[in-house]
Amino acid sequence: MSFKNAMMIQPSSRLASVATARLRSTPCHRRRHTSTAATTVSNDTRILATQKWLDNIVIGQKLCPFAPSVRSAPQLRLRVSSSVNEDTLVKEVAVEARILVGKDNRSEKYHPRPETTLLVLNEDIYPEMSDFRNLVKASWRLQAESLVDNGFASDLQIVLFHPLAKHDTYADPDDCADFTIRSPHAMVHLLREADVLRGVQGGYKDLEGLPSRNKAKMRKEGFDTCLRRLELCRTNLGTPAGGLGERSLSCELQKGPID
Repeated sequence: MSFKNAMMIQPSSRLASVATARLRSTPCHRRRHTSTAATTVSNDTRILATQKWLDNIVIGQKLCPFAPSVRSAPQLRLRVSSSVNEDTLVKEVAVEARILVGKDNRSEKYHPRPETTLLVLNEDIYPEMSDFRNLVKASWRLQAESLVDNGFASDLQIVLFHPLAKHDTYADPDDCADFTIRSPHAMVHLLREADVLRGVQGGYKDLEGLPSRNKAKMRKEGFDTCLRRLELCRTNLGTPAGGLGERSLSCELQKGPID
């Protein structure tokens, strides 16, 4: 699968199941959008909101059949980014890429090695990431400098999630299908090509049709339902399903890249 497809939010992955099919079963024409609030959010809150999104939307709505097996550590590496601009983000994603492919020279720290990474961006220190278009723009440097320049182009994929993500810039501004790629906070998802291939070859029935079915499902549920479900991921943040409590949260949360 090409990186161009990934940037159009088209990969089949463990945490992202989306495609280019443009179904119009239930139009959504409300002129309201998910908010990227300007209030300061703690890193712990970002982690909890992301875990709640993973549990309640990605897994709870059955958007990806592979997500349950990587919902927590050690399979999932979930952390908050310390990046403040594109340059620092490029370096940080390169570090995360080395960890995933096993070339970080610290193998004893990551055993078993994570299968996928969710790097949650901090819009308080990197406000440009509040705009989905800036995340897409930055992703081209991530592909070129974090992956290709380090020899990881054939090993890893990059997928983007964002509170205001869109499959198609020129489509209906309130297409409910966009909620298949919307998350509480901007994030970069790194996954291994080998895991994607295993998922595709794993015998799941009509895997290629899953993204289109997900889009149709969101459109049928309607904009208000989809928006409310996403907003709930940012509120009432207790211990998520599966028991990601304070102790495991402190292990998962790292405030800077690993050198």
